[in-house]
Parts: sequence; C-alpha cells; structure tokens
Amino acid sequence: MRKSLLLVFLCLSLVIGHGANGTLIGLNNSFSSNHITRTKEPETVNVSITPGRKDAMFDAKHPVKYFIEVANTYKTSEEGKIQVEVKTDVGGTVGKSEIAIKLKGNKTKKIEWDLPMQDPGFYDIVVTINLTDYDDTVRNVFGYKPFEINTPVHRPADFDAFWQKAKDDLSGVNPDYVVTPVDSLSTPTHRVYRVEMNSLDNVRIFGWLTIPRTKGKYPVLYGLGGYRIEMHPLKFDDFAHFTINVRGIGESNHKINPGNQEILTLHLVDKNKYVYRGIYMDCLRGLEFLLAHENMGLDASRIGLFGGSQGGTLAWILAALSKKVMFCVVDNPTYCDYTENYKICINKPQPEGGFVIKFLKDFLKKHSSISKDKMLNTLSYFEAQNFISDVNCPVLLGLGLLDLTAPPTCTLSVYNKLSADVRKRSEVFAFPNLAHEVPMEHNTFKSTWFYENFANKLLTSKR
Repeated sequence: MRKSLLLVFLCLSLVIGHGANGTLIGLNNSFSSNHITRTKEPETVNVSITPGRKDAMFDAKHPVKYFIEVANTYKTSEEGKIQVEVKTDVGGTVGKSEIAIKLKGNKTKKIEWDLPMQDPGFYDIVVTINLTDYDDTVRNVFGYKPFEINTPVHRPADFDAFWQKAKDDLSGVNPDYVVTPVDSLSTPTHRVYRVEMNSLDNVRIFGWLTIPRTKGKYPVLYGLGGYRIEMHPLKFDDFAHFTINVRGIGESNHKINPGNQEILTLHLVDKNKYVYRGIYMDCLRGLEFLLAHENMGLDASRIGLFGGSQGGTLAWILAALSKKVMFCVVDNPTYCDYTENYKICINKPQPEGGFVIKFLKDFLKKHSSISKDKMLNTLSYFEAQNFISDVNCPVLLGLGLLDLTAPPTCTLSVYNKLSADVRKRSEVFAFPNLAHEVPMEHNTFKSTWFYENFANKLLTSKR
C-alpha cells in the first residue's frame, strides 16, 4: 500500500504540468486476468487465462468469456483435465465444469470458456489443470454488472447528528495557524512552507504547502495520505500543492498514541473517542486552512483532492463534508463498507486478506468483551458508504480487482451510491491483474483527466 501510494505521488509530480469450447452454468460477476508460468528445465508448460474484455467487467450485452491457453513445450504429449470453478467473493461455489484435454508435444491449445451469469457482483474464477507432468491452479477475478452492485447500508440513525457535533466541536477550536517558509526545501521555481494548526481536541497537526513562484492565483491539489504514511511537499508547474499529516502521523503520534498502538483500532471501544473522528476533522481543518489563505496566491474556488488507499477514502469523505471541493481522484479506497469487507476477507489467509481485517481481528482477540457486531456498529459511523451521497463533485476512481484490502465489491458499491448526476460526470478504471495498486499509465491518465475536465478554468486561474 505504501509503495503504491508513493508511486502515485511521484508520478503526479512528474506528469501534472506538462480451440475447444466449455460452458459453465449459473455464475456471477468478477474479473481479472493472470499469466503464470511453471518451468521444468529444459521444458515447460505455460498456462494463461485472459478475460474476453480487457478490464474483465462484463454485463448482459457483453457476456462473461475467458480464454485459457495451454502451451506444451515438452516433446511428449500431455493429457488430463481442466476444471473451471466460479465462486462468489465470500467463497461460495456458483458453478463448476471441466473438460478433458490432450496436447501433443510442442503444441498450444486455446480454449474459449463461456460463463453464463445472472447476479451483479465480483467473482473468483479458479482454473485447475492436471496433466501428465504438470499441475497448477490459477485464480482471477471478474465483474458482472458491476455498476448494479448495491450492498446493504448500515447507517446509524444519529449519523448526521454525530458528524454535525464533530464539526461543531472543531469550529470551537482556535486553529492558530502558523506558516513558516522552508528555504532548504524551496527551489528557484517554488516556495515551500511548513504549516501548523490546531484540530479537534486541540491536537496540533502539521503539513506542507508548495506554491509556484510565478505570480498568480493557483488551483490547489490537496493530497491525502495512506495508512500511517507521512506526507511530504510536492511541486507542480500549474498548481499549488497542499497536504496535511493527520493525527497519528509524525509529531502528533506521541500525544494521541503514546503506546504506539495500531491507529486503525485506537479507542475503537467508543465512537466519540475513536481516532478517526479526529482524523476526518483534521482533513476538514486542512481545507479550512486553504480557504483562509487565498492571499498567498491560492485560488480557493478550485481545490481538487487526490489519494490512494486510506487517502482515497479521506478524499471521498472530505468531499462529502464540504462543498468547496471541485473534484476527487481516488485509488483503491479502504473503509468503504466494513461489514461487507469483513465477510469477504475474514477467512482469507494473511496477508492476502488485507491489513484492515487483520487489525480488526486482532482487536477482537484483545477485547473479548466486545462483540463483532458492536465493533462493526461503531465502524459504521466512519465507513465511506454512509458519506457518499453528500459528494457532489466528479470522481475518477481506479481499482485493482485482486484487491482484498479494498475489495472491489465494497469500492463499486460505494461508487454506485453516488448520485446519478455525479456518476454521469465521473469515470471508473478497473485493473484485473492488480491488487492494492494502480498501474503507472493510470497515474499518467489522472493528469489527462484533470486537464480535460478543468482546462478552461485552469487557463483563466492565473492572473
């Protein structure tokens, strides 16, 4: 997670500114493609499975289809069977089928496999091959009618009142902003400032502001960090850059977390003391800082958010808490739907099951008096799906279909809860071969997407 988010930031800093036929009966959705090679020197059997659509996202007009290619480089024939099983994301078998296969030496066979589906969702496709001298299992994920996925909402009756109280408490804290130029980080083209402020419960947080030296009023890219990742200043030719290190990161950690516990479960026993109540308010206070400092050359009417993993969720939630946000760029957002995430990952081996569920399982082991349902009820105040209907800006969403830290079912279900108008102005890009990351080319596309959506406003922003 940390490596992928750093790659996103690095890329943004660089680019912004300038056969046989088998049929399986009764399946659901999930997408992915994978290529696995097993070698047996000096000969091999190569097996690859590839979805019929590049992003492995299927629907009624584009039925689920996979191509299984088996290349035998042994000199002798290989024979056996290929089995295809489709499972729901929680592990239930939807359908299973198999065919016999015989492959002569130095020959390749490509098999087209149709998977009739009905229900929206993401599904595992598990291909098992057993040959004379070769056995292997390959797993992929594909989606069927993914934009119809709609998981149940677990929204507390006092959700709005709870967050209004948090915002009221924040407004009662004097921010006491301090802005300090940092000559050692500044360059001939950019000024870098360290910023400090008081947030909820008078916790002192800090961050960075970078502004081009050329006179003008610059749109602001507000970057939000992943889990326990300390943010650093970035430099863009056409934009100011701002980021805040929320409580639990860097200097504030010793005050709020002297025992250096896992931040995800810090004070989880009480929703009013849970650390993410403060973290979400830290992000809002950072936005308030920008609105209060237009005189530094900031165009506070043009603020965009970007983040990956936890940072993606923080971007979504901040956009819901304030209407001052122009757009969100979100990759693999966590904390979308804790209940669904728990069901999907609870029986997955670690680390495959992702850090979120691992830390929650550890929490329940240490607090035997707290039930899973009580824990999930507390977390429902903090999951993205309960904020998402208040987002009114366009969203660019990137997700890896093999991701179990931010399972695609949870991510797409939240996206689908955006209003129809917002979805019309938004885009989704899915990557079948990736887990908790996006490819470098998507990072490049983020720049293109931003410029295409806001080019006219950006051209008039410098004056």
